[in-house]
Amino acid sequence: MKKRRLIILMLCMLWMGMSAIAQNEQQKEKDDDSCYRKWWRIFQLRGADEVPDGEYENVIISFREGTRGNCYYGKCIVKKGTLREIYVKFVDGKYEKVEFDAKEDFIIKNGISDPVVAKLKGNREVLNVIFKEKLRPKGNAYEQAPDPEIEDYN
Repeated sequence: MKKRRLIILMLCMLWMGMSAIAQNEQQKEKDDDSCYRKWWRIFQLRGADEVPDGEYENVIISFREGTRGNCYYGKCIVKKGTLREIYVKFVDGKYEKVEFDAKEDFIIKNGISDPVVAKLKGNREVLNVIFKEKLRPKGNAYEQAPDPEIEDYN
């Protein structure tokens, strides 16, 4: 009788452990599907045109913590290939300026800026500016080769 109880207890503990692992995997998948990661993957696949100096409206500003975060519309100014000003757009069409050290060079590579450490409403934020209009058309993607199988080359 004691052995049965012990076996039942062990099975319950195993089941609870497996449930916790499954929940962690689901959370990881959810984290990987943040708007920033989705945009990043698209830009990796299709590439982006160079972002020349100028003022850009309709950019996407991704506030993130690791790979998790939220994306908002905004505008920015690019000078000498780096971000100089960033504004986040409100629902009513107004903008709020994001405070950051513009002396630092936040370079734009493949349509997405380097991470910017900024202050917004008194909070420290890490953000990236995504230039969605610089994304190359779908037909211009590189054709990806398959991963090799070791057995094929032995």
